Parts: sequence; structure tokens; C-alpha cells
Amino acid sequence: MPDEESVPEPTQTDALWARRGRSAQPPQGPAEQTTEAITMDCAVQLLQGLTKFPTRRLSSRKERRPILLGAAFLLAFLLVIPGKALSQNVGSIKGTVTDAGSEEPLPGANVIVQNTDLGAATGSDGEFAIESIAPGQYTLQVSFIGFQAQSREVTVRSGEATQIRFALQPAVADLEETVVVGYTEKSRRELTSSVETVKEEDLDDITANDAASLLQGKSAGLYVTTGSGDPGATPSVRVRGTGSITAGADPLYVVDGTVSGGVRPDPSNIESITVLKDAAASAMYGSRAANGVILINTKQGARGTETSVSVEAKTGFGEIATGNFNVMNGSQLQDLHDQMGGPYEGANIGQDTDWVDLAFEPAMTNSIEASVNGGGENTSFYLSGNVYREEGTLIEDDLTRFGGRVNVSHDVSENFTVDARINGRYADQNGNPTGAVYEAYTNLPWDDPYAEDGSLRTGNENDWIGRDNTNFLYPLQYNRSVNQQYDFNGTLELEYSILPWLSVATTSQATIQRDDSESYRDRRTQAGSGNDGEISNFYAESSTLLSSNQLDYDRSFGKHNTGAVLGFEYEANHFSNFSTEGGGVFPGLNVLNVASEPVSTGGGETKSIFLSGFSQVSYNYSQTYFATASFRRDGSSRFGQNNRYGNFWSISGSWAMDNETFLVDQDWLKELKLRASYGQTGNAQIGNFASRAIYDFGQPYNSQTGARPTNLGNPNLTWEVAKKANVGVDLNAFDRIDLSIDLYQRINEDLLQSVPQPAITGFTSQIQNIGRVRNRGVEVSLSTVNFQGGFRWTTDFNIGFNNNEVLELAGGEPINAGNQRIEEGEDLRTWYFRKWAGVDSETGEPLWEREITDEEGNVVDTELTSDYNEANRQKVGSATPDFTGGLRNSLEYKGITLSTFFNFVYGNDVYHSARELFDSDGGYLTYNYMELEDDWSRWQEPGDDATHPKPVPGGNNNSNSPSSRYLEDGSYLRLKSARLSYNIPSAWANSLNLESARVYASGENLLTFTDFSGMDPEVGLGGNAGTKYPISRRVTFGVGLNF
Repeated sequence: MPDEESVPEPTQTDALWARRGRSAQPPQGPAEQTTEAITMDCAVQLLQGLTKFPTRRLSSRKERRPILLGAAFLLAFLLVIPGKALSQNVGSIKGTVTDAGSEEPLPGANVIVQNTDLGAATGSDGEFAIESIAPGQYTLQVSFIGFQAQSREVTVRSGEATQIRFALQPAVADLEETVVVGYTEKSRRELTSSVETVKEEDLDDITANDAASLLQGKSAGLYVTTGSGDPGATPSVRVRGTGSITAGADPLYVVDGTVSGGVRPDPSNIESITVLKDAAASAMYGSRAANGVILINTKQGARGTETSVSVEAKTGFGEIATGNFNVMNGSQLQDLHDQMGGPYEGANIGQDTDWVDLAFEPAMTNSIEASVNGGGENTSFYLSGNVYREEGTLIEDDLTRFGGRVNVSHDVSENFTVDARINGRYADQNGNPTGAVYEAYTNLPWDDPYAEDGSLRTGNENDWIGRDNTNFLYPLQYNRSVNQQYDFNGTLELEYSILPWLSVATTSQATIQRDDSESYRDRRTQAGSGNDGEISNFYAESSTLLSSNQLDYDRSFGKHNTGAVLGFEYEANHFSNFSTEGGGVFPGLNVLNVASEPVSTGGGETKSIFLSGFSQVSYNYSQTYFATASFRRDGSSRFGQNNRYGNFWSISGSWAMDNETFLVDQDWLKELKLRASYGQTGNAQIGNFASRAIYDFGQPYNSQTGARPTNLGNPNLTWEVAKKANVGVDLNAFDRIDLSIDLYQRINEDLLQSVPQPAITGFTSQIQNIGRVRNRGVEVSLSTVNFQGGFRWTTDFNIGFNNNEVLELAGGEPINAGNQRIEEGEDLRTWYFRKWAGVDSETGEPLWEREITDEEGNVVDTELTSDYNEANRQKVGSATPDFTGGLRNSLEYKGITLSTFFNFVYGNDVYHSARELFDSDGGYLTYNYMELEDDWSRWQEPGDDATHPKPVPGGNNNSNSPSSRYLEDGSYLRLKSARLSYNIPSAWANSLNLESARVYASGENLLTFTDFSGMDPEVGLGGNAGTKYPISRRVTFGVGLNF
């Protein structure tokens, strides 16, 4: 246990120094006191002497006046004159502080003379000066946030200025970094929970429309995947696996300490993103924290800084990345038909259309961002605006987004602060209104999209061979699909310090979102021919009002540090939508009011309310032993009237071993901390009426309006609960190795499940709290400084292992979900197929496995069959990865930085369902086919050891029906980004009236290493790979200027 320190009683000298605003102990050199200290001691002796000198009372003013005047002159001489008389006996220290890698100055670095009260801060040019130092030997220490502290010995000589230069190395981790965790802020040293922060410099290597996309592969245990390359596609995100069957499993997003309400900031405004993983970190968010919490911190201004203007512009181009996948050209397709026989054997059609080339094209991405930040004595501000435009690689597909943000903080008085934040965004997306993504791969190369006169063919011509009779270029002339989205978020926060250790804050937030979409299908096209031309409009609007109020306590008593939070929160949500479709639209008049007949109308409205009270207490002794406890009670209108409130809590502790006496002298050990936590959070991501009896009024009975019961109400329906346990260790050694290891378990209980009901009830099902799912695993995050000096090499690595298992279901009965099955003892996303057994080498027929069971249903043997219907479905794999992670390497030298980032996924099985269409062994005779992989082969004659059955017109015994034949290893390693940047030297930038400047070039999705036969192994969470909108391989060039 750390030793208690004794505090000496203050002396008269100490008190006088304190009154002058200095530390209690005057600065001491190694051999003698400074001039000011000598003078101060003389003054003290004089005052003491004057108080003792008279032995008799001086009653007359004349008697007292000479003594007082003499004392005043003597005191003035001692305090003022020696500053000149002895100036020749002191020296000074002057120097600069720079970044060792870029050689750029570091403004605001702290420079102190150890064992004295002397010090200074560097200016904007990185220079500092410490004056009036007594000659002697001193130790000078320099520190700057994010950099390794550095100490140097210096010698000060009389009348001379000692020059010194510090070149600081960036720190592998900032242990004093402030992390926002559940309505509070803590330094990294004080954390008792599992959190991970990704900073701006690690986020901006990716060009993305959505903040969540920036996180892929950058946090251990965080799985981010996108199933489409469409510009408007948003990724799926999971923190430590999936724990729910029917309820939502997305994490909660919090922006600048407030629940986002669905509006996330533009990527250019993000300062950092912190992932809260365990109960200790997330329990303060209670009923919505079962799936983890993602905190997004936006950029802010700083008080007392000069106004700075930043502009960044970038442009790039991309092309589709199709991986190992290619469809056949005309000649290859002819060879296949010649092999299988049938109507196109020997057809030798001369046309060879590349439909993929017609559907996709190189695409540009452009963005420009501008911001102004700074602050005065009492105010800080950050204002930004941006324009982002991304063309999709699919023709006639693009996204344009305009965004703006204002963050202002003002100290109304010493105790009262007002923060205001406004965020707005408008997005406009033109989508391709055809089936081009599908048809690009299935259309035959033998069909020509153009007539002899150059006009576009419809696909309905008599000589059109393709199965679907479609030419996506034709409807592209007439049809359209447009979506517009408006987002607004405004937050006002008031904070008042009642006492230095007690403050109260109230936050009010309003969020409004609106979506408008329009789709027009001309009657001259197949899509619009059914109703003689169609037009549909869709409108949706949502709003969230939030009020959060809290009392904060933070006080220390010697080595005892205490803190507490007490709060109340209210949230109201409203959603409404309306859709309508009209038919009989005259060509070219794509306005709803010209429709001659209604086709359909629809709409809805929902409301929900959350009411919460929360509290937290924390304690630490001597920054060594830490403990935190949280409690929150939530109420929601979404749950049954008997169970609308739930309690959520956590306890956690940590032990900073590096502060113990047996380790405190180990200078190489910067941090060694053990952590443990346990708690309970909830999941409220369900429909607003899940607990209610639901009736369907949409189907009239006998031409009369009526209602049909569909869901039996459940007044006892309550929260899904996640019980989380976590143990971890944090290690920082030599300021060059930063390691965190966490072991966790999360058991989700009371899962919502739709349970079939007896017909006598009149209802088909009821939602009940039944079921349990467990996720447990290991996470490792490692950052190292491999080499430093003029050249610097750093590495960041993270990996997360997760095991998912269903523990309990209603009645123990499995749930079939398409090609997957949810079953006790298995992964939540277990594939359930007929098991492929290869090709009969003698006949070329497909083979599957059939299980033989005894009277009790136990499998006793297996046999092979070529009859698809005889084979039974089996558990054959999982769509859940065994582990995911990322690896970053960064090389820096004299302002030049080269960084690469790889992300990887391993152990998941992906069902390549698109192969049912274009790897069908003749099943779809007039669809195109994919090229075979190098190690694939088709059966041709008896004795062939082939991977593919004999191709037969019409198909070979259902060989292309769903089975594990198309289930493939989805593991991959991807070079997600590579960036080369150059920071222009300060002297050059200053000559152009710039504070700083940089240029860069970056590439994204440059290489993917995988055995998957499709375009991209990165698919949605369900693990299905159909005819996918391919991701883009992109190269971007940019410039950033600071004024």
C-alpha cells in the first residue's frame, strides 16, 4: 500500500510566498538559493526584527515615523534593488520543443525546472524562455499531451542564456487522456471498465458516408460488415456478438454525451469514437445498453486560442472489385452448351455482350470540408460545413450530402456554463431504378442491347434469348428512383457549479428526421406495364425529445477521492409515415396527381416514452485502488403494463499495481492495472406494440370492414436482460508497449420469442420472454513503438475471439429460419442444409448425405443418395466468425508518413446463393454462368473426380437446390487502406500565410486475400451472398490547409 506522506507546518516564509501567488517552498538550486529567495528571506528577517525592536511603547507619531520610513526604504531596497544589482549573477534557459518525427513545433508544451517552481509553456513557434535562474545544475522536464515526457540536465551560468532543444516522441498511449464513460469523464488511469477509443487520425483513412463504417477492424470485439457497395449503404455493427433472436441487436449511439436520437455526425466532424463493452462502462445507459454503446465525440474549440481556419479537399475515383468472380463470355458459354447438349449446342452465336461492363463504370468521389475553431477567455467555438458527393459504380446511381455543425461553449460566469450544439444534414440519392445489379450477371452475352439502328432493345423481341427478357438499359431512359433525407439535431446544455466539488447540469435535445422518396415506372417498361404506368411516393418523419438532468459530485480528502452522479432522464419518440401509389400515368408525367387510378395507400403512426433515473458512485484511494457502482431504473411504454420498469446495475473495480511501493521505482513500467466488472443491462429494441393484442384491419370480410386477431397481448412482457462479466489487464511498458487483454461473458436472458398459440385463443402467436443466448470470448489490443528517432515505426493490432451459443428456447424446440436453424447448444446463425457429398464419379450425378436414425430418432449411420428429397437437413456450419480484427503499421520520417491498415475475418461460412442461378449445371439454361475456379472441374466421363456434376439441360437432379454445396469459407484478409502523406515544412507553409499544410494519396480495398468464389466475402450478418452490389476499389488524393 502506498506510504502516507507527512505535510510540514507552513512557516512565515511559506505564507509570504503564498500571498505572492507562488508555491510555499522557494526555488532551490543545487548549491544556493535564487536571488529572489535570498531577498525574500531578508525581507522576512527585517519584518521579524521590526516586530521585536521596540522595548517601550512609542506613543507619539513623530517617534514612530522615522522608524517606519527607514523600514519602508530598507524593504524597498531588498525587494526591488537586488533585481538589478544581482542580475549579472543569474542566467536563463531558452529553447524549442518539436515533434521528433515531423520536426514541427509543439505549441503549448509544458517546460518545468524540477524541484523548483520555475517553468514556462511553448508558444505557437514551439519556443520557450525561463528567466532569472541562479547558476547551477538543473533538470529540465518537458511534457505534451500524446507525447513521451523528456528530461535533460542543463547547466546555467551567470549572465548567459543556456540554449536547449527538445524533440519529443509520440507516446504509444496517453494515460491521462480523458474518456467519456456513462455521463461522466475519467482519465484512462481511473477506468475500471472495458472501453476502447479510436482517434481521428485512425478514422480518416477511409472515405465513408457513415460514421460506423470508419470503425471496421479498429476495435477488438467490434464486428462491422457491409453487404453492399451502394453509396448509401449502412453497415451492420455488433459488439461482442449477437445476443437476441427477434429484438434488435445494434449498439446504442451517444453523441457528445447525449443519446443521438438516430442522427450521427458527419465523419469529418468526429474527434474520436469510444466503444463501451462491459456492464461497468454501459450500465448507466440501462435498458438500451445490452448490445454495447458507441460514444462519438465531435470536434470542439478551445478557450484562449487563436481562431484557426481549416480546409480539406479530396477527390478520387473507384472501380468495382469483383474478387475471384467472373461470368462467362460468349465463347465460354458456347463451350458449356456444347458440352451439355440441348437447343443451343453448336449455335455459335456471334454476339458477345459484356453486361457487367455496361452496368458498372468508374466512379468519382469528391468532398470539401471547412471549419473554423478557436475561443476567447470565456468562449470556445467550432463551426464546420461540408459537401460530399459519391458516384456509385453502378450506372445512374449517386449520393450527394450537405452537412453543417456548430458547437459553442460559453462561461456566463465563473460558475455557469452554457453549451449549444447544432447539427444538420441533407442527403439526396438517385438510385438506379432497374434490376441492373442482378441482370448484369444473369443476362446472356448472346443478346445485343442495341438494335441495328442504334436504338435500345426492350428485351421482348423474338430473337432475345435470355430467360428474363430484360435489357436494363432500356427502362433507364424513363424510370427514376429518388430519395431525400433531412436530419436535424439541436442540443442545449446548462451547467452550474454550486460548490467547487458540486455541480448541476441539464440537457435538452430535439431531433427531427424526414425521409421522402419517389419512384416512377413508365408504362413503356416492364416494371410499369402492369398498371399502365405507375408512380409511388413515400414519406416518413420521426422526432425525439430528450431531457437529461444530473447532479455531479467530485471531492477529495487527502488520498481519498470520491465521485457521484445522480440523474433523471425523459425521452419521447414519435414516428409517422404515409405511402401511396397511383396507376394510369401518362408517359413522362411523373407527378402523383396525374395518376388516373389509385393502386394502394398505407400509413402508420407510433409513439413511445422512456423514463429513467440513474446514479453512480466512485471511489479511489491514492489513484491505486478504484471502485465504481452504478444503478439505473428505466420505464418504457413498449412493455407490458405489469412490467414496464426494470432495474439495471453494475459494480467494478481496478487495481493500479504500478503505484504500489514494490513497483513504483520501476520507471519502465508506466501502467499495470487489473480490472473486473459485473452487471446487468437491458434491451429495449422492440416494436412499440409488442405487448399489445394486435388486430389486422387491412382485410375486409364479405365487403365489410372488420378486424382479424394476429397477436395475443402479453401484459407481463418485459425487458431482455444482458448479464455481463469482464476481467481485464492493462499494461504500458517503456512508453512503447501498450497492451490490453479482456475476457468476457454475456448471457442474454428473457429473450423475446413469438410462441404459437392454440387455435382456441383466436390468435396465431404471442410474444413471450423465453430464451437465453451466451457470448463469451477474449479480446487483445496491442500498440507498439517499434522504432523511434528521426524515423518512427508504430504498430496497432487488435483481435477478438467470440463464441456464441443458444442456451434455451421455448419448450426446447428449434426454430427454422430459412436456411438456418436456431437450436439449443448451437450458434445463433447455424446453417441447416442438406449436406453435399460431391459427385458420383461413374454417373456424374450429385450426391448428398442421408442420416439413418433408430426408433428414438438417434442418428446411427449415414449413406449417400442422388435423390435430393431423400437427403435430410443437417447442421453444417455457422455464419458467425471465430475471430475478427485489424492491423495497422505507420512509418514516419521528416514529415512523410506511410500507413497501411488490414482488417481480417476468420471462421465464418458464407452461403453463395447466387450460384444457384449461374452455377446450376443446366438448371437455368438461358442464364449466364460463372467461370470455374482453378481447382474446380465439371464431370465429363466415368471415372472423373470432379467438383461439379454433369451439366444437363434443365438441371441434374436438383443439383442447384439449396445445400451445403454452395456453403463456402468466408474468411478474408483485406488491405483496407494505404495512405502516403506529407506535412509541408512550417517555413514553407508560413511563407504562404498558412499555419500548416499537408497533401496525401490513399487507396481503399486494394487487395483481398480469400478462397471465397464470389465477388466479396464481406456480406451481411446473415451470411448470404447473392447478386451483390460490388464494393469499390478506390484511390483518393487530398490536401489539407490550416490558416
